[in-house]
Amino acid sequence: MRLLSPQVLRNAAALYGVHVVTYALPLLTTPYLARTLGPAAWGALAVAQAFALLVSLLIEFGFDLSGTREAARRQGDPAALGALLSGVTLAKLLLTAAAALLTLAAQQWIPAFHGRPLLLWVAFAWAAAQALNVMWFFQGIEDLTRVSTLDIGLKVAGTALVFLTVRGPDDAWLVPAVQGGAALASAAACLLLAARRAPLAWPGRHAVTGALRLGASMFVFRAASSVYASSAAFLLGLFVAPQLVGYYAGADRIARAFQGLLSPLHRALFPRYARMAHVPLPEARAALASGLRLMLGAGLLLSLCAVVGAPLLVQVLLGPAFTESVPLLRVLGLLPAVIAVNMVLGLFWLLPRGLDRTFNLTILGAAALNAALVVWLVPRGGPLAMAGAVVVTELAVMAALTAAYASTRRASARTAASDTPADPLGRPV
Repeated sequence: MRLLSPQVLRNAAALYGVHVVTYALPLLTTPYLARTLGPAAWGALAVAQAFALLVSLLIEFGFDLSGTREAARRQGDPAALGALLSGVTLAKLLLTAAAALLTLAAQQWIPAFHGRPLLLWVAFAWAAAQALNVMWFFQGIEDLTRVSTLDIGLKVAGTALVFLTVRGPDDAWLVPAVQGGAALASAAACLLLAARRAPLAWPGRHAVTGALRLGASMFVFRAASSVYASSAAFLLGLFVAPQLVGYYAGADRIARAFQGLLSPLHRALFPRYARMAHVPLPEARAALASGLRLMLGAGLLLSLCAVVGAPLLVQVLLGPAFTESVPLLRVLGLLPAVIAVNMVLGLFWLLPRGLDRTFNLTILGAAALNAALVVWLVPRGGPLAMAGAVVVTELAVMAALTAAYASTRRASARTAASDTPADPLGRPV
């Protein structure tokens, strides 16, 4: 399989553009917001956004992987694609209502949100708008150029509005407000473009439940992995003061921008691997080795830049008030290299072979390990302990996925050998 075909390169370039405006472009606002909001308001914003992203996982429900995988398999059938798009869209709208109820409960029960209901709900609207996007559909059919251009333009406008509207700590709610408006406009426009490729129809109950079953296994993966990744700032806010959360959030924002540079690459390659479930074992192993070299090389380079450049990155992006973020960034900067390996083993090998259960059990075990580390270490070690817990958890995931890969590879080899014709002496013919 030729990994870097012209189509894959075009889609990867489009996804990198989307990534820049979704994750890296907001990093450009970091120097301004860190200085304008200050550590306390910055920390409060980080807690609200981290919780909102955690709740939005219910809306996404793993469709960014399961939907992409299914759309890749239905590329040549517009009617089947339309049924898939309709079912997933309605399922997401229903899940948005459930996510809103969870946010209401959080407002009542989590002390950090008692005095900031506006910030909480605007952050929820921002995260929900991002979760409702149908970019997964265009990834599956491997046609991302036009929708990525649209998404980029709208989110650039949203980022520009941050500089025009945020003037002090009391304006923290405006950050997710303007970015959420851009994300909602992008989601609506992309849905209209998708409907031209795969006509929408009102899905019946079976279409919605089918979509939910499709995404259930990937929802487990997304939810469990976010316990020790995306929600770290929120969990930290349960134990330490907002100012300390602000230090962690600054380092996490920079580290996430680095590790997020891996995401467009794996998303562009994932549809190719999703169609490789039944290719001969030697071809599958060769394709996996190519993907590993590509992803790990990128991950090691990104980790090196983050760890070595931590003092300069914090000084330039966060300012002198965030010197406490430097050691945090050096720890979190190790993640891109580890996550690169985990993406290859999990998303390029286990999932295409339908081994969702193995993958999910690994991630659930990692979530349990992380929870134990957080409860044990964070009250004593604060933000640095949280950073260490995240890295240790990802290393444990890598060890478990490596073992799972070795096991499935041996099983596949035995199956291939049993299917090979042999002469009466047992020699292959």
